[in-house]
Amino acid sequence: MEKVFEILASLMGSGVVILILILVLLIHRWIFNQFKSDKESHQITRQTISILISLVGILTFILSLPIDKGLKGQVLSFLAIVISAAIALSSTTVLGNLMAGIMNNAMERYKIGDLIKVGELTGRVTKKNIFHTEIQLEDSNFVTIPNLYISSNPVKLTRKSNTVISSTLSLGYEVSQRKIEKCLKNAAVETGLKDPYVYITELGDFSVTYKIHGFLEDSGKYFTTSSLLNSKVIDFLHENNIEIVSPSFMNQRKVDDARFIPKSEKSQKIDNKEKSPEELIFDKAIEAGALEKKKEYISEIDQKIENLKKQIKELDDKEEIQKLENTIERLIKIQERIVKNIDEQKANLEKNV
Repeated sequence: MEKVFEILASLMGSGVVILILILVLLIHRWIFNQFKSDKESHQITRQTISILISLVGILTFILSLPIDKGLKGQVLSFLAIVISAAIALSSTTVLGNLMAGIMNNAMERYKIGDLIKVGELTGRVTKKNIFHTEIQLEDSNFVTIPNLYISSNPVKLTRKSNTVISSTLSLGYEVSQRKIEKCLKNAAVETGLKDPYVYITELGDFSVTYKIHGFLEDSGKYFTTSSLLNSKVIDFLHENNIEIVSPSFMNQRKVDDARFIPKSEKSQKIDNKEKSPEELIFDKAIEAGALEKKKEYISEIDQKIENLKKQIKELDDKEEIQKLENTIERLIKIQERIVKNIDEQKANLEKNV
């Protein structure tokens, strides 16, 4: 019996370490649950801290084991070899993606719902994970991009407002530059772009390259507006009797004195009730972005409730206190409805993916 008690006593330190590790993990979980937010960035931070706590706990447990120092050193050496081998074998995959995910989250390079371009891939962000990022492409399909690839390539983030839309075309030297610029600016204004401006990007042997730019207030219609700008450019140039055709075209095929401008047609009215291409293509990304905004609004409500509680502590007037308490109750009910709505939307989103 004495030997049993001696063994149990020697294991007491290791048992305490395990209990402390479990307690720390529970406290860590409780702290993050208090934020009442399941934003992707919070989840990545939570996972990262959990991994670090677990690693520190394992090392502490090994050091607390009631074994010979030499054997303890061998165990630590073996663990170091295993970790080194894991790093060497997965430096370009698992570990690399892990570190890149932590870096991307710390830098806040993009958020859920943002329109980004990574390499040759363009789409809206639908999910952020500690190892990868998922985006919905222009063809409405999904692609999972390793975080290591994102961190090692330039990421183009389209601004949510006042992003620049542009269109490029080449016209002959025989057409007045002022006339062309006026047509291009009118096309940009008709498209709905603000503060349009024109650049002459190249003076070629047979033509001049013009580029019209304009600011778009809502980047949610980025692709639709780009297409509409091209359409308006064609319309305004043709209305002003300007051919959009290379001067070398005359040298390639005999066309006599024909003018390559189509007959004008009455424009059809656009049904505003119809969904835009962006709404159809990026349906899941738009829903994910809306969910992220609702999560941020929940955090704002939490902050408002905390501020109201602080005000209550400083007041003595019962009527004022009652008003603030009623306000807190309304905010809590609003928060509960938003949380319920988020859960329903998340279920539908996962179901339809």
